[in-house]
Amino acid sequence: MIDGLRREFPEAFAVARRVPNPRFARASPLWAVLAAFGAGFFVSAVVTIIFSLLFRSTTRDTPVPTPFEVARLAGTAASLAVAWIAGGRSAVAGYVGIVFLERLLGLQSQLRFCAAYGSDPNLAAGGACTIGGYVIALWPQLLGAALAFALVRWLEAGPGDRNPTLEAAGAFVVVQGVGGSVLNPVLGPATAGDTLWPLMIMLVAVVAGIAMGYTILRRATRQWRSLGIVAFVLAAEFAILSLPTFVSQILLARGTNLMGPFDLLEYFSSFFAIAAAALVLYISAARKVASPESA
Repeated sequence: MIDGLRREFPEAFAVARRVPNPRFARASPLWAVLAAFGAGFFVSAVVTIIFSLLFRSTTRDTPVPTPFEVARLAGTAASLAVAWIAGGRSAVAGYVGIVFLERLLGLQSQLRFCAAYGSDPNLAAGGACTIGGYVIALWPQLLGAALAFALVRWLEAGPGDRNPTLEAAGAFVVVQGVGGSVLNPVLGPATAGDTLWPLMIMLVAVVAGIAMGYTILRRATRQWRSLGIVAFVLAAEFAILSLPTFVSQILLARGTNLMGPFDLLEYFSSFFAIAAAALVLYISAARKVASPESA
């Protein structure tokens, strides 16, 4: 198949050969796992934004994958490939273990949903309430894992012992993902007008931002640059993907109590995370400035 495409599109393959191979530094398993999640974050965000802009009219009835499914596929492939390049088998095992933990923590929510709506034939998501449907829904991750084998051949190990921007993004993703997965079994299902859920989501975002800030302090030399890259991607995701939904819900909730002040703040949880990370960097910089003066 690849040989046939190469014969049909020789110019495209010639351009691809001129693209430099991305390089990632080898690191200890912990940092390699965080770099893997960071790579998945960046790739998934870019793919989601691009495909959302290209296929805004796509619905569940359209026989093509949704932007989020394509992004999950690409993000999984990038994560596993970077984990292998940066940390080898131990990093791949760590990445898979954290993904499995998030799935396990989210199982209670899945079972609760299936108990309430799984028998509804008019609900498309009800198909995920069977074992076969649940496995089929994992096709982006499974195909992404297969694609990672080919992607590893394109990536290369580079100099150094750290990938600071990827590790910072990975710390944010891991803390937010695991923390968000814990909320459902601890708090139970969210209800309209609930104040605890949006507050806890904001708290998880702030903790994730603090983790990102401390990772940048420990691993990055150009700290504000690393934070700026992650913040730019988070802001772009919000502006292109979340903001239209936010505006539509505001319009629908006008004159009702379905959209409270805490729900409004929840939509901006990513910016609270960015602010928390920036505060960590600012406090560190202020201490460095103050320490020579006190001495």
